[in-house]
Amino acid sequence: MLDTSVFKKLAHNDTGQARGHQGGIVIPKAISQFFPPLPAVTAVGGPTVDSILSADLFVDGQRVDTIQTRYQHQTWGGTRPPERRLTDNLGPLRNEASEDDILLFTKDLDDDGYIQLHLLRKGTPEYAALNAKIGTSRWGPVDPANPPVTITQIVEAEEYVEEEAAEPPFAFDEERGTTETTTIRKARDRAFRGKVLEQYDNRCAFTGRKFISPVGNMVLGLDAAHVIPVSEKGSDHPANGLPLTKDLHWAFDRGLIGVAPDRTILVPASVRALPGNEFLSDLHGQPIREAHDANLRVMDEALQWHRQNRLVE
Repeated sequence: MLDTSVFKKLAHNDTGQARGHQGGIVIPKAISQFFPPLPAVTAVGGPTVDSILSADLFVDGQRVDTIQTRYQHQTWGGTRPPERRLTDNLGPLRNEASEDDILLFTKDLDDDGYIQLHLLRKGTPEYAALNAKIGTSRWGPVDPANPPVTITQIVEAEEYVEEEAAEPPFAFDEERGTTETTTIRKARDRAFRGKVLEQYDNRCAFTGRKFISPVGNMVLGLDAAHVIPVSEKGSDHPANGLPLTKDLHWAFDRGLIGVAPDRTILVPASVRALPGNEFLSDLHGQPIREAHDANLRVMDEALQWHRQNRLVE
């Protein structure tokens, strides 16, 4: 799930026009909180701290390359205080950039190893519209009313879900609407997904499928479905969650598939009767996979709610 974006008006040294432009793009501290997490900074003189990101590069809305780039606290061999930079393989974007062009950074909340970079060049309608919006600001959230999730919020959300998991399972959270902002909700969805997938070895509860990227060993293509949706005040207790592939999550939310009282997969007869639904039909009657921790097994109460309120006739 892509987060909202932050921007930076590029300095001359960020572009391919700078002399000896090997240092990459500087990430100001004020927006680094919105980037993928990076290991803690080492002391001056210590080794460079970095992570490898898969990045899609766009120039004026057109994708120009998919690369592996390096996000790091750069110290120039320990001779300077650490500075956050994106380096490596950015030429297809940087070589098209000029000073004061706008670069957008968009991280993926489900994949700490992925980011999108969108270059908006002066003279384009998109640049003019965003430039008018941001005024004299050199960097910041594109939409201050809906900023990206911060690293601090990610940590707090993970702590929150761990606290929920330590409690006896509960299906509903009646106080949800009074305590959450959109940003907190996104952070908690991320943490919920991480905890649920961990309990199922990153496998779909219905099919056993898993998809791991060779870049960063990130889990791809799997969601953590709230059995009782957040919109119905479903809780973030992991026992209100099931790991599902994205297509099965879609089908589950629309009632094309569910779980029977005996904890086998339930596909309504009306769904099985339709040509093209053979994949779903083959799952009917198969046992679901269960969480490792018995306290985090998906609740019978939640599955019953789903059968009564979502499953088609």
